Amino acid sequence: MMFDSPEDARLALQAYFDTPRIEMLVEALVPTLVFEVAPGKRIVVGDTKFGGRPDLPAGSAWPRPPAPADPEAIASQGNAEAGAEMRRHLAQGLPYTFIAQIDLAEAASLGNAASPLPPDGRLLFFYDLAVGPWETGKRPAKVIWDRAPRNKLATLAMPEDLARAAEKARRDAAENRAKYKLPEPSQAEGSNYEAPERGMTLRASLSLPDPSAIEMEASAKLNAAYSAAEGTQSGKNGQSFEEAYGEALTAGGKLKPAGRWHRQQLLGSPQPEQDDPRYDAVIVSQFGKQHLSSDEWKKERSAVMAAAHDWVLLFQLDLADWSAGAWGEGTVYFLTRRKDLEQRRFDEVVAVYQQT
Repeated sequence: MMFDSPEDARLALQAYFDTPRIEMLVEALVPTLVFEVAPGKRIVVGDTKFGGRPDLPAGSAWPRPPAPADPEAIASQGNAEAGAEMRRHLAQGLPYTFIAQIDLAEAASLGNAASPLPPDGRLLFFYDLAVGPWETGKRPAKVIWDRAPRNKLATLAMPEDLARAAEKARRDAAENRAKYKLPEPSQAEGSNYEAPERGMTLRASLSLPDPSAIEMEASAKLNAAYSAAEGTQSGKNGQSFEEAYGEALTAGGKLKPAGRWHRQQLLGSPQPEQDDPRYDAVIVSQFGKQHLSSDEWKKERSAVMAAAHDWVLLFQLDLADWSAGAWGEGTVYFLTRRKDLEQRRFDEVVAVYQQT
């Protein structure tokens, strides 16, 4: 659940908790920046937006991911159909898919929630979406901090090979709709290679930490209440604290104001679909592998969980929203070490994909 202020949180949480526990929860709220759709807004070069094409200095090259050291190791992660698609994709050496662009001056105007970010320029997010769900790490992600004045920017043309791949994806989707007699989409949909351009605005917000996120540990009282035996810390309506907390988190979607994309955020505490994605960032960065075996996890668990505190969420994106429904599910998290964000080393960003 996202709140505009501590007062907003106190009011909304009255449905689930008594006053002492509400105050405990308000103390545990985490600042974040969320996105709102700006329907009808004329998108100016350099504005915050999702999809479309990136704005960079005229003559800039659309970035391409480096070739993977072992393409077959990536392709073999998927089933037969997904593996075949990844092999075709990797063989083409296509550019990254453009994901989003953030106007950092807009973010800075929102106060302390944006303080870890640079105060000027833009952050541009790219992702190798065709293989990213099967490959955690730096290679699938590209984040550019561009500080060029707006009057020096141009909206880049999509590279020809990426445009061809996007066109093929549109044709394939149309053929599938015809084959299975599916309705035409009500709006333009995305694919592995593009998404419809949508102007977005940023808003400062506060969120309850997800039980799987490491921010849950930041409040000893909250963590103890959530972890207590059933019935020992009850919410309203005779629920355990854990049950009431889960309902409060779920209500975030039901109470989402029109246009508010509650799973898209800059900074703050991630909303995991599995465990905290920062554990995956630690594993791929420190152990050089996608996953630890069960024995390795038992041995390294404490070290991984401790190292996860050195990482922060930079950007979280729900792919179903971004692609206008073309992706059925899944969230991608762009993560960075705290020290790398402080030093503006955006080449060290790691991407982690999760789905339920």
